[in-house]
Amino acid sequence: MVSSSGEPINLSGLLDGLAGGMSDEESALVRSWLVPESRREPRGLRAGRERVADEFARPAADDPRGVRRVGVIGGGTAGYLTALALQAKRPWLDVTLVESSTVPIIGVGEATVPLMVTFLHHYLGIDPVELYREVRPTWKLGIRFDWGPDPEGFMAPFDWGSNSIGVLGSLAEQGDINAFTLQSLMMTAGRTPVFAPDGDPVSLMKFLSFAYHLDNERFVRFLTNLARSRGVGHLDAKIAEVVPAGPEWIDHLVTTDGRRLEFDFYVDCSGFRSLMLGQALKTPFHSYSDSLFTDRAVTGNIPHNGVIKPYTTATTMDAGWCWNIPTREDDHRGYVYSSAAISDDEAADELARKYPGITPPRLVRFRVGRHESAWRGNMMAIGNSYGFVEPLESSGLLMITQGILALVRSMPASWSDPVGREVVNSVLGKKWDEIRWFLSVHYKFNTRLDTPFWREARSRTDVSGLQPLLEVYAAGAPLRLRDKLTQLHLGLTAPTFYGLEGIDCVLLGQKVPTRLLRSAEPIERWRTRKAAADVLVRQALPQAEALAMFDAEPRLHDEVVKDRDGWVAKSADTL
Repeated sequence: MVSSSGEPINLSGLLDGLAGGMSDEESALVRSWLVPESRREPRGLRAGRERVADEFARPAADDPRGVRRVGVIGGGTAGYLTALALQAKRPWLDVTLVESSTVPIIGVGEATVPLMVTFLHHYLGIDPVELYREVRPTWKLGIRFDWGPDPEGFMAPFDWGSNSIGVLGSLAEQGDINAFTLQSLMMTAGRTPVFAPDGDPVSLMKFLSFAYHLDNERFVRFLTNLARSRGVGHLDAKIAEVVPAGPEWIDHLVTTDGRRLEFDFYVDCSGFRSLMLGQALKTPFHSYSDSLFTDRAVTGNIPHNGVIKPYTTATTMDAGWCWNIPTREDDHRGYVYSSAAISDDEAADELARKYPGITPPRLVRFRVGRHESAWRGNMMAIGNSYGFVEPLESSGLLMITQGILALVRSMPASWSDPVGREVVNSVLGKKWDEIRWFLSVHYKFNTRLDTPFWREARSRTDVSGLQPLLEVYAAGAPLRLRDKLTQLHLGLTAPTFYGLEGIDCVLLGQKVPTRLLRSAEPIERWRTRKAAADVLVRQALPQAEALAMFDAEPRLHDEVVKDRDGWVAKSADTL
């Protein structure tokens, strides 16, 4: 509807026309609903205000089937994060973590994704100052891939969804994607979005997603002490037997010293042993080995001489790839390889040749894939006991948090209540499968080396789960810039774990052939954005200096974690 002058009439004006048929009280009532004070749009017609209390049901005191006692079987990051989450969100539960002090912690670096920052500081309520003091994390702005045909590889920054400078311009001007966002430029220069123009720190960290690099041994020690201080029970014991009560239920556990352990709910965090899900309940395992050929890793540490890179590195090796995770003290490296291609000794020798001075190797064996279900009866598996893929995209801790969030939200108050097991199993299974397909394209199209392993990877890697998407990509990329309907169809046909932005980054970064979309803007606009970003990069600090400033000024942590206009606080609403 328009006025006599031709201007559209807003809702407030329309209500003026209706007011003649209402009492003053009725008119005020309608206005308060449809046009709240300081608003001109008809919010009341577009979004309701009804909310539900964000609380979990508790078991009735007299309910014999109530879920009150939870046993988390296994420590490590999966076990302790699970126990802390249950204690934080369902404090009435009696949570006991059972682990054996004879099982050592694997002291390797661990890379995360931005969700972990939110999970630790908002969901678990961990003080960032305390975490930085005890765990001493470093920052990760993304992953550098020494991968594909370009000698410099390509950057996969966490702000890839912003395309803040422009991927088409980067490809046109410099033949790669490494200048498509501010963080990609920061990574290339080895800088962080922290500045000190007059000696006082200025940080853009709250506006640019980042993640943590963690020393696993130090992190688990911190979580152990935190869990005990928050009232999580602890039992030092080794499980000798899992006693089922039928095909879908755990009755009790027996320790090696003869103790009988009974809980209302069991969480299997026993790692690759998968004591309950795999061994006791014999849940089928779905292997990913036709897409991901690696099954072992040799790890070691090497000095970095104070240069803390602001990214994880994935470097192509003869029979797989090598990670680099920078900690405060040194770089943690691990060569992920296929035992069918080279022996353990050959892998250790290659790692030592490429990185002279690395510490003696430690061997890790693994299998890639997931079990058919994560939740069976009164037991749910979280972490490696359910599924595992190599850490090429730092998905291990991410999937642990996804499992924890599902468990905390879906655990019933009583076994007499309806239980949404199959929804949880379906969602987690699909997420793991999406990771499998996403990782597969890293192998299928990596042309960096021409060794027997990589020739086989390029010829045999199964990418069928993403084949429809790859066909659309070949017809026109970047996919993120395709029309909305095409993007919708891709999401329904071939869901991707890290979205179309992630697929674009990995495929364009490896120079997988496509018909590039034509930019609708003159290249001068891209150059202007790039020049502005370069100014910021030149002023930015290396990570070691930036971390020292954060260590000295706690307000900087609060700014990143607590400010409502920052990405961490905003993402907390999704948990």
